Amino acid sequence: MAKVEQFPDQTGENGITENVKDQKTREIFDSGRRRGNSSMPDDSLLMGSSTGQNPAREPAGQKAEKDNDLTYKDQIKKHRERIRIYRIFGAVIAVIAVLLTVLFFTTRHFNRAEIAKVRDFPAEEGAVCVNFDGHVLQYGPNGATCADTNGRARWSITYEMDQPIVSMSGDKAAIADYGGTSIYVMSVKKQLYTVNTSIPIHKISVSESGEVAAILNDSSKSWIRLYSKEGKEIAYFIRSMEENGFPMDVAVSPDGEKVCVSSLLMKDDSVISNLSFYNFGKAGKNYDQHMVGYFEYTNEVFPYVRFMGNKACAAASDSRLVVFDTSGTEPQNSFNNMLTENLQGIFASENRIGLLFTDLTRENLYHLDLFGRDGKKEGSIGFTMVYGDIQIEGNNVYINNERSMQIYTVNGREIFNGGFDRAVKVLIPTSRLSGLAAVSENEIDKIKLR
Repeated sequence: MAKVEQFPDQTGENGITENVKDQKTREIFDSGRRRGNSSMPDDSLLMGSSTGQNPAREPAGQKAEKDNDLTYKDQIKKHRERIRIYRIFGAVIAVIAVLLTVLFFTTRHFNRAEIAKVRDFPAEEGAVCVNFDGHVLQYGPNGATCADTNGRARWSITYEMDQPIVSMSGDKAAIADYGGTSIYVMSVKKQLYTVNTSIPIHKISVSESGEVAAILNDSSKSWIRLYSKEGKEIAYFIRSMEENGFPMDVAVSPDGEKVCVSSLLMKDDSVISNLSFYNFGKAGKNYDQHMVGYFEYTNEVFPYVRFMGNKACAAASDSRLVVFDTSGTEPQNSFNNMLTENLQGIFASENRIGLLFTDLTRENLYHLDLFGRDGKKEGSIGFTMVYGDIQIEGNNVYINNERSMQIYTVNGREIFNGGFDRAVKVLIPTSRLSGLAAVSENEIDKIKLR
């Protein structure tokens, strides 16, 4: 008989042969590899679970989810950090840009002026052109016109005057016939009203709100009359030339309530100037003839007074600049600056007053000293041009004649110094320093600074 070789029994304790057990292990191992997990399968699948001694393990899916959560939070943190850095960087760039812009505009210098015609603007014979709140005001013996800097007419009036005089404040202007009896009051938009007086006109002053103060003189007396923005007489008072002197100038505050009159009196072989302040508002009702202040100066002449806002009034004589605080009912002398040089001219804006002197150092022909509302000196400009006009606009000073122009900052830095290729009657500064308007012969022009 053939011999049959017997193999030992390979059945394990659980009734599963060892070969089957090995095959199961390989299947689990291969399954883990197919899922992309290069690690060995969990030992709990290979070891008997009946002992209950194997430690509990976190499922692979939950562990991966927790890792993903940590990664997501890190990404948010890094993103926020990047945003914070970008914001800081952007703020630094913005500050640098602002500083560079300020530096550019505070140190910029222009080298030439290009003039281009905008529109015809016929000039009346004997007429005067002035800058009227950024518009062109042309007035003469037979009438007045107002146009914008593009040449568009705003209004036109006709009259007959032997010697027209003008006062301007903000967007209001008043034109009167010196020695005559007519006053015309306009804004840049339209004619507002006309006043007719029975006594010859000597001086006028218009306020920003449209009131007009007028000095009227006859042979022995003077009348100071105040008219409302509708042209009605608000108040008047009479001054004797023997007692009060001859009126030199008058100024009215922007709100139309306060009036300052400068007068010159000969007394005991001395020249005496007096500055009288009047308040026609509620605060001045309890004062005689509404006079709330009186100041006297010996051997001085004050041909110029001007309100600089409602809270300050400046007066200039041949030997001093004085500023009064008018914020209260009774004005107070807040600043005195004695002048040691010969005063050649006075130029003012709403915020500053400029005093022009001959330059005694001979380095320049003139120097213009600029003072603020508080009377403190803000700067000085020396120049050699034989000027035709000086305008203080904002923080800049424009000096020109028919063929040349110089522009300075208030503190004296030169911005432009050059000439024109045509005769310019008046300059009209605009909000843009590099762009100005001008009136030349029978036309309105644009001036571009380069």
